[in-house]
Amino acid sequence: MKKRLRKKYRVGEFRELCFEFTFDYKGDIESAECEQFLHAFVNDCIEANGLNCEGNLTDAGCNITARAEDPTQTNEAQRQAVKAWLDAREDVEVKSFGELVDAWYNF
Repeated sequence: MKKRLRKKYRVGEFRELCFEFTFDYKGDIESAECEQFLHAFVNDCIEANGLNCEGNLTDAGCNITARAEDPTQTNEAQRQAVKAWLDAREDVEVKSFGELVDAWYNF
């Protein structure tokens, strides 16, 4: 397949990886402590590891999809860093933590 088509279809060297995880925040999601947690999560965990994320936080839990700022560069070290950060928190209970998967063809 030609490079132009590999890029268009996001395969080969243009493959984009991501990982999903879910967790429960043990406190009140309306509280100032939750807001501090979210700021720390984004700044110290996600952005510090060169990642972007999307998801939601509700009373039922939090579901997040994360990928590197350059999605072709998402790696296992980033995934492990996020998992370690969450595991170290006492106010979070990790429910599931997925493997690296192709962002375009595995969902």
